[in-house]
Amino acid sequence: MYPLIGRSSKLSLRNKLFLYKTILRPIMSYASPLWGAAAKTHTQKLESTQNIIARQITDAHWYIRNRYILKDLRLTSIVTYIKKLAIKFFHKIDNHTNEAIKEIPSYDPRKKRRLRTLLPSDN
Repeated sequence: MYPLIGRSSKLSLRNKLFLYKTILRPIMSYASPLWGAAAKTHTQKLESTQNIIARQITDAHWYIRNRYILKDLRLTSIVTYIKKLAIKFFHKIDNHTNEAIKEIPSYDPRKKRRLRTLLPSDN
């Protein structure tokens, strides 16, 4: 993908961002509900990968902060994006019409590192 989204690519910024959002980000967020139990070091690797890609897409100078690049591209952090996908996934499970899926017991909130308990309780 580097020849397409790299610094010397002739594609427009819009097309580079489109390629990232449609090809690379879904690969990075694959099995998003499981990332809730991942160690922080693993999610930091995803964040740094996204920052590197965003910097390559924009051909930003070294002194520009990553948060400004992400803000200008209207990208959220990978962790926020993964949480959003996980919330959507668990919401679909809760509202599923299949009886076998409805009978799956809920997680015990007293147990730590359970996927659903790591998500915000207001959603």
